[in-house]
Amino acid sequence: MAMDNFKEEIVVKRHSGAVNAAYYLAWVLLVISGIIGLLMLNFAISSIGNPEYGFQWQQLVIGVLFAGIAVLIWLKKDGLRVEYEYTFTNGVLDVSMVMNNSKRRYLMELPLKIVESCGSVNHPSFKRYLSDKTIKKHNWFLNRDNNLVYFFFNKNNVKHLVVLEPSDEMLEMIKSRNYLNFGVWQN
Repeated sequence: MAMDNFKEEIVVKRHSGAVNAAYYLAWVLLVISGIIGLLMLNFAISSIGNPEYGFQWQQLVIGVLFAGIAVLIWLKKDGLRVEYEYTFTNGVLDVSMVMNNSKRRYLMELPLKIVESCGSVNHPSFKRYLSDKTIKKHNWFLNRDNNLVYFFFNKNNVKHLVVLEPSDEMLEMIKSRNYLNFGVWQN
């Protein structure tokens, strides 16, 4: 009975102080914008029945603007806390993005047999792919100072260049057992 080669890892931002501060600041701005928006909309609506002041267009516009800002912050705040999940199973690499530990978005399934070139981003071949405007580029990493690895492949007649930050253990697993075709790994 053959054993499966399986490795799963989650990539997190190492220095996340600024990210956490931005996330909490977004929450504060969301609450303040929501309160201002609701108050201004309330004043504008209550002025409808008051013939002394007439309808207050300025308050309506300000209320809608601040309510819109609150909604926009609500929709975008989870994107501030991002993690990537890499799963390697018998020559197939799956990548997902996890936002704020609550929302998961599946990004890609990459069978390593279709990879045409891969290696460290410090290798000259990476620079060649990076300068090609016809290649769709995906940066699915969080720590620039980590050992970043690129994968170049053609899928559904579209050229892709993916940059990841797998651990050394996952990288050794990827390079072992002939999962990659001969000559694909660039040293």
